[in-house]
Formats: sequence, structure tokens, C-alpha cells
Amino acid sequence: MTTYFLSGLGADKRIFAKLKLPEHLKVVHIEWIPNLPNESIESYAQRISSAIDTSKPFQLVGLSFGGIVATELSKIMKPKQIIIISSVSTSSQVPWYLNFSGQFLFNPLIPSSFLNLSNPISHWLFGAKSTEEKTLFEESLNDSDSGFVRWAFEKIATWENKTKADNLFHIHGSEDKAFPIMFVQPDYVVEGGEHLMVYDKHEEISKLLAEKLDVKKKKNCSL
Repeated sequence: MTTYFLSGLGADKRIFAKLKLPEHLKVVHIEWIPNLPNESIESYAQRISSAIDTSKPFQLVGLSFGGIVATELSKIMKPKQIIIISSVSTSSQVPWYLNFSGQFLFNPLIPSSFLNLSNPISHWLFGAKSTEEKTLFEESLNDSDSGFVRWAFEKIATWENKTKADNLFHIHGSEDKAFPIMFVQPDYVVEGGEHLMVYDKHEEISKLLAEKLDVKKKKNCSL
């Protein structure tokens, strides 16, 4: 079964580089496409869904903003399973201050390039501590379309989704500052994990993903 990975806001597949999954799992990384002017997240999900082969069973893994898009994808197609990491499953889990700060970003006087700045505050917010993590974070931001980052942040701030998707498993870090654990109801908590824990807590998350995504193992257990 194919597993499609969606990265976070201002990130790409490099954030998943340290994950170790069973070799028989087919992994496909979905790349972000440019948003259209004033596009809704529902419309965006519809367009990006063309990257998914729905003729065969598939699974989705979404990190941060990728988890939100995965939830929207589940409304127009039928994944066998969704796993979200460092994300939210409903709009009620988005912190109020992100909703508030989203209004700041709607101001056309604020340049989009402002969102592509890697600095001590963004390092703290996303949990980039080591030199390696800070470098990855900075390179990913620099390689991102600043207009898309702005659009995506606005979509997070104004997202309207009241229902948790079917077959969704939520992994979250106890120290996540972008989406604090006090606002979410995860199925599994990574102690000490921050927003970028898929990178620095890769061993624990790899093991968990392998167990959840290993279709062969599940079939053997049912015999």
C-alpha cells in the first residue's frame, strides 16, 4: 500500500529524512504546489489530490500544515488511514493566538518575505535547537515560496473543520509550542517532543509509524 507524506509549512521532504520505515512500504512525498489567488484550502486540496493514485488503497501522513491538508483530502477521497504529526485534527484545536496573528498576516503592508525569516524566535517556536536542525529549518524556509507560506498560514488561522477525520491517528509532542498540547487531544504523546520532533525524535516516531503503517504485519496479526 502506498503511503503519501505531506510536509509542514515552510518545509519539504527533507524534514522526514531521518525516519526509518520498513523497506516494503512504498513512500511517496507530495510536493506543495503554488496556491491560486484567494484560493480556499478545499480547492487547494482538490488540486493537490491529483498526485494521489486512488485506484489502489493508500495512507496519508501529514506533518503540521500537512496534517490539515490530509484532513481536507479525506473529505474528497477515502484513505485507509491518516496519521498526523505535530498538527491539529479540528479547527477548535488551533490556538487562539494563531487565529489572532493570522489577521496580522492578512495586512498587505506586511511583506511575504517576512515569513521566510529564520531567527531565534522561530527556532524557539518550532524547536530547532541543534546547528543541524537550525540549518535544515533555514534552508527549507529559504527554498519555500514566501507567498505560499503566507497563504498557508492564513489557511491555518481561518480553518473551519469541526469533525475529526475517520481512521485518524494523532502523534504530538508534549513540548510543542506551535500547537501546544493543552489545545489538542492526541492519540500518542512523545515526551519532550517539540514541533520538529519528526527530525530530532526520529527513532521513536519511526518505530511508531512502522507499527501503524505496516500493512503486512497487520495482515499477519489477523490470521
